[in-house]
Amino acid sequence: MISNRRERDKRCAEVPDLGFGGLRGLAVKSILIAVIATALAVFTETCMADEGMWLPYSLPDSLISYMQSRGCSLSQQDIFNSDGTGVANAVVSVGATGSFVSPLGLILTNHHVAFGAVQRISTPEHNYIEDGFLARTREEEVEAPGYIVYVLEESKDVTSRVLAAVKPGMDPFKRHEAIERAIKQIVSEAESGKNVYCEVNAFYGGARYRLDRYLKIPDVRVVYVPSRSIGEYGGDIDNWMWPRHTGDFSFLRAYVAPDGSPGKYSPNNVPYHPKSYLKINLQGLSEGDFSFIIGFPGRTHRYLSSYGLAYFEDFVYPERIRLYKQTLAILDEISSRDAVAKVRVASMVKAINNRLKNNQGMLDGFRRFDLVAYQKQREELLTKKFANDPERAAHLKRLLEEFASLYGERKRLGLKDLLLEQMLTRWTLLGQAMLLYKWSIERQKPDMERDPDFMNRRIPDLKRYLRVFQMGYHEASDKAILKMFLLELMKLPEPLQIDFLKQCFGDLEQPELGGAIDAFLDSLYAETQVDELTKRMAMFDQSQDQLLRAKDPFIDLAAQFYPENEERIKRDKSYDGKLSMIVPEWLNLISGSKLDKLYPDANGTMRLNCGIVKGYSPKDAVYYEPFTTLRGVVEKHTGVPPFNCPKRLLDAIASSNYDPYLSQDVGSVPVDFLTTHDSTGGNSGSPVLNANGELVGCLFDGNYEAMTSDFRFEPDLTRSISVDIRYILFIADHVDSAYNVLEELGLK
Repeated sequence: MISNRRERDKRCAEVPDLGFGGLRGLAVKSILIAVIATALAVFTETCMADEGMWLPYSLPDSLISYMQSRGCSLSQQDIFNSDGTGVANAVVSVGATGSFVSPLGLILTNHHVAFGAVQRISTPEHNYIEDGFLARTREEEVEAPGYIVYVLEESKDVTSRVLAAVKPGMDPFKRHEAIERAIKQIVSEAESGKNVYCEVNAFYGGARYRLDRYLKIPDVRVVYVPSRSIGEYGGDIDNWMWPRHTGDFSFLRAYVAPDGSPGKYSPNNVPYHPKSYLKINLQGLSEGDFSFIIGFPGRTHRYLSSYGLAYFEDFVYPERIRLYKQTLAILDEISSRDAVAKVRVASMVKAINNRLKNNQGMLDGFRRFDLVAYQKQREELLTKKFANDPERAAHLKRLLEEFASLYGERKRLGLKDLLLEQMLTRWTLLGQAMLLYKWSIERQKPDMERDPDFMNRRIPDLKRYLRVFQMGYHEASDKAILKMFLLELMKLPEPLQIDFLKQCFGDLEQPELGGAIDAFLDSLYAETQVDELTKRMAMFDQSQDQLLRAKDPFIDLAAQFYPENEERIKRDKSYDGKLSMIVPEWLNLISGSKLDKLYPDANGTMRLNCGIVKGYSPKDAVYYEPFTTLRGVVEKHTGVPPFNCPKRLLDAIASSNYDPYLSQDVGSVPVDFLTTHDSTGGNSGSPVLNANGELVGCLFDGNYEAMTSDFRFEPDLTRSISVDIRYILFIADHVDSAYNVLEELGLK
C-alpha cells in the first residue's frame, strides 16, 4: 500500500454544500444533524462488524464502551489528548504511517514506506536497496531525502467558516474557488507566527470540516532497514496476497534543532523527544484477540452512486492498468541492461508495480462482486422506499440524473486528463519544467490568490521536489516514458487533440511518427538545462520572462502544455464543485433511508479502527489461518528473487534459538498475521495495538480478494495484513544484530 504525503492533492468529492439546491440556514443545519446523528446511531453495529474509520480525538462513547467490553483498558484521554501523551499522539504521518517507539524520536514504519529514502541514498557500489542499512551509532544515521514527519497536535471543527464562503447560485467552478479561498484563509491564520503545518479536510461529503494542526519535522534519517530479501520477501508475486512471509518494517528517526524547533537537515540537530511513544509487548496477539490500529488512511469511496462506480470500472482502472503496464515494460527493459538505471528507477518501479496490482485487484473485485449492479439495486430500493414521498422521490431522481451527466462528461475527457496528469507529475523531467514554469506565473500573484500548492508556505516543499527528483532521474528512462505519453496524446480523438502537437507532427503515422518524436526528444534532452540540479534550482528564482528568454526547450515545452494543463485543473475543480452541490444531498437521502450505515470516508486524516485476529475463506473448501511462521519462510525459499531468503536468516531459523520471540500458540516465531481491521492505502505502517495500547505489529497490506473494500466492506473477506512485532525483533536480533536498536527499544 502506497500513499501520498500530507501535501497531497485535495481534489475530492467531499466538499461542502449548503443543502438542497444551495439553500442556506435550516437546510444546512438539518443535513449536518441528520448525517452525524445517523452515523452515531449506527455506530455500535458498524464497529461490531469492524467496519468504519473513526476520529481518535473524538471517539463516540459507544465506541469506547465497545472497546472496553473487549478488554481495552484505555479511555478517550489515554488514546488522544491535547497534552500529546495518548497512544494516538505517538502515531505520525511519514509518507504513510509510522509511530514513535522510543523517547529519542525513533519511528517504526514499513520497509516499503522507507524504500524511497533507501533508493535515494543507494548507488550500484553501495546498494542499500538490496543489502539493507543499519546505523550502529547516531553519527552513522543518514538523511532520508524528501521525507517529512508530521505529528498531529490538534484538530478542531471549522465547518461554519467554510460553509459561509458558499453563496446561492454559484456555478461549480466558482463554488470550488470560494471553498478553496476560505480554506486558504483559515490555514493562513492557523499557521501565522507558528512553526506548524495545517490543513483543512472535509467529512460526510462536506457536512463537517476540520482543521488539523501538525508539527512538521523535515529532518528525517534512516536508522535501520532490512535487506530487500527480507523486507520485500515475495516481491510483487506475494504483494496483496495471503499467506505472506514478509518482514515489511524499517526504522527512521526524527531530528530537530537543539532548542527543539523543527528545521531542515543539519549535523547539529538532535533527536526529537516525543511526548508519547509506544511500548512493545513481546506476547503479541493470538487468534481471536481484540486489537486496534491508528493511522492515516488515504481515501475510501463507500457511498458512490452506480454512475460513479461505473466510471471506475469502465474507465479509471482499465486505463490506469494499460498505462502502468506500458510504463513498467519500458523501465524493466532499460533496467535490465543498465545498472545505474536499475537503482535510479527502483522506487518508481516498485510504486507502479504496487499500483498496477492494486488497480487490477480493484477491477477483478468490481466484477467479482458486481458492485455496479449491487449499487443499482440499492438505488432501486431507495426509489421504492420514497415511492410515497413525492418530494424525496423527485430529489432522488434529480440526483441520479446529475450523477449520470457528471460522470459521463468525466469519462468523455478522462483519457486526455489522465495522460496530462501522469505525464506532468513532478517525477518526470517535463513535470519539473512545469513546476518551474507554473511557479514563475503564480509568484506574480498575491499569495492568497495563488494555487494552494504554490503559496509561500509551500516554497520549501517545491524546492525539495526539485532537489529530490535528481536522485531518481535517469535520462533514457524519462525520455522513453515521455515518448509513450506523446504517442498516446497523438492517438486521442480529433476533438481532444492538442493543437501544438498536431502542428509539430502533422498527420504522421507509425513508424514515421515514432521517428519524428525520437528526433524531437533527442534535441530536447540534449539542449536542456532543467536536468542539472544547480541550474534547475537557479531557475526557481527566475521570473517568467527570464525563463522564456533562456529558450530552454523543456521550459518552452512546459509553456506550450501549460494552457492545456490549466484547463484540466479547472475541469477537475468544476467536477468537484458540482459534486459539492450533490454529494451532501445524496448522503442525506442515504441517512434518511436507513438502508446503509453511515460513517466518514477516509480522507487522509488520522483514524482508529477496531478488529480481531481472524483468518478467512477466499473460496470454497479453502480456509486461511491467521498466522504465518518461520517454517513458511523456508518453504518459499528458492534462492531466486523475490524468494531468495538470505543465508543468515536461514541459519537463524535452523538454529531453533527463537527466545524470547517464540509463540507457544503457533510453535514458532510468528511472521505475519491477519486481522479484521478496516484499512486502506495510507494505513501502511499503522501500529497494531493490543487491548492495553501496546505495540504488537505493524500493518503493511490488505488482501487481494477484498481490495474493493475501499468501495464496499466485506466482513467475511476484508482483512488487513501486518508483520508481527516478534518477527521484527527476531530479525533485528538474530539476523542483523541490530543490538543498538533493540537497546533503544528497551529490549536489551
